Amino acid sequence: MNEQPRTRTRTRLAPGIRRASILDAATRLILRDGAAGLTMEDIATEVGVARGTLYLYFDSVDDIAGALRDRYAQVLTGELEPLLATGGSGSRLRRLDTFIAALASVLHDRRELHHALFSRAGAAEDPLTAAFRALLRRFIQDGRDAGEFPVPDPDLTTAFLLAGLHAVLTEGLHKTSTATTVAAAQKLARRTLSA
Repeated sequence: MNEQPRTRTRTRLAPGIRRASILDAATRLILRDGAAGLTMEDIATEVGVARGTLYLYFDSVDDIAGALRDRYAQVLTGELEPLLATGGSGSRLRRLDTFIAALASVLHDRRELHHALFSRAGAAEDPLTAAFRALLRRFIQDGRDAGEFPVPDPDLTTAFLLAGLHAVLTEGLHKTSTATTVAAAQKLARRTLSA
């Protein structure tokens, strides 16, 4: 028998699509096997490209992990941002309650990916923190301008609220029920903004 060697069929994709496919493959691997020990070779195999192709888009596994954290932050804030829309009528505190419940739900549903992306040594939550800081800051300033939030300093209030929500949601979602955690976070936020 004379077997022909297998050749890989090359598929040319637009750079944005190829980059996204690399990130999708890395996400699948991280969720399946964890982030520890992930290599460019693993990712290339998962995508179905030569390892050198990855280096056209990313310098290292750490670079891919950083891009995954950035993408995670963009997706999360993109989903939740409409809940804190500025302007309009209606209680901003009720909008904040809805936002907190949705945030807790999303974090609970994506806890494996969140943990894998942010528990790695040297992995900071900077992209996520910065995105939520900007979102909350706009919302708080809007509420202050409308006279609903009598806070003296929107920047300090934002920092305090962000740190408090992070602590309550991080701790609570691991130790208590989601409903209990959400209620505690909502109460904290209402007290902070109504003081």
